[in-house]
Parts: sequence; C-alpha cells; structure tokens
Amino acid sequence: MLFDYTIKYRQEIVVYTYTKTKNDLNKENHGFYLSDIVDVFDDPHLIEFYDAAHSSLDEDRYITLGCFHDNLILFVVTTDMANGNTQIITTREATSKEQEAYYDHYRKSTNSGRN
Repeated sequence: MLFDYTIKYRQEIVVYTYTKTKNDLNKENHGFYLSDIVDVFDDPHLIEFYDAAHSSLDEDRYITLGCFHDNLILFVVTTDMANGNTQIITTREATSKEQEAYYDHYRKSTNSGRN
C-alpha cells in the first residue's frame, strides 16, 4: 500500500509542500511535476490573487500566474496551511487569456508599455 507523503522545498522563507500522489497526478494530467515548478514563485512579475470561486470556509485558495524557465507561463493553485507552509494543489500551462493577463501586468510593471 502506498502512502502520501509531503515533500518540502525551502525557497527563501517559504516552505512549499505537496503530496506524492498529487505530484504524480499533476504530471499525468497537466505535464508538470509539482516538485519541478517551485521556481515560478521566484518570478518578480508574478501575479497572485485570491480564488474566491474555489475557496471555502475551511480553505483559502490562491492563483498564481508566473513565468517558468523564462518562456512558459504557468497557472498555479496554492493554499496556506495552518503550520505556515504553502501547499501547491495543482499547476498547468496558462491559457492564452491568462497569458495575456500576465504579459499585460509584466508590461505595466516594467514600464515597457509606455510610449
């Protein structure tokens, strides 16, 4: 019998966690291991916002749009755990609309959208 376990990555002061089962399922369903995408949180232009549609009284969820490996925009869902860690729930490649939102934000944050 296989048991889920939590893998922890320390990146600055944030600990990202996920289960082995979720890690494997995400690779199967979306093409990414959760264990491979933590660098997306280092993107200085990432967008993070509260996901009211999928949050509940028991769990707040957040969506992050960030650049991965300098050319791929990812959509990442996380939640804050009671122990202070951030659990990665799922990740996938961002849709074209989500990518557009990311690049609009990027242009505004770097002032490259000004005339």
